[in-house]
Amino acid sequence: FTSINIKKYLMNRQVGFTVKILNILAENNISFDHMPSGIDNISIIMRTAQIRGKEQKILEAIRQQCDIDELNIEQDLAILMVVGEGMSATVGTANKITTALADANINLRMINQGSSEISMMFGISNDDAENAVKVCYDKCYD
Repeated sequence: FTSINIKKYLMNRQVGFTVKILNILAENNISFDHMPSGIDNISIIMRTAQIRGKEQKILEAIRQQCDIDELNIEQDLAILMVVGEGMSATVGTANKITTALADANINLRMINQGSSEISMMFGISNDDAENAVKVCYDKCYD
């Protein structure tokens, strides 16, 4: 996966900010898989094959149309999804996963939990993906 990371002070108060970014992606035939955000930042995660060869064009369009403070692109990401209907009623699931990853010296690049509370997304390096699945499984099921 690839992530475009955008920072802009009080981005959340600017009407249409995210729409501009999504329009840039749509104009380049790029869809997104996840879009974690905060008050001053947003990360748009997409499949690398969709953006390959278009990175500079996309970044330049965002710079020109969105008056941003910081912009970068991260490549070679893996997405670790933890999914389960019982998660919303289970205390400590995120703690188990983050502890397992930290104990294995796996750096978290991002975390996102949907409002349905049945899934959590953890962005990690592709190099850590296989080990991350193993240590999380071991932590949750051993």
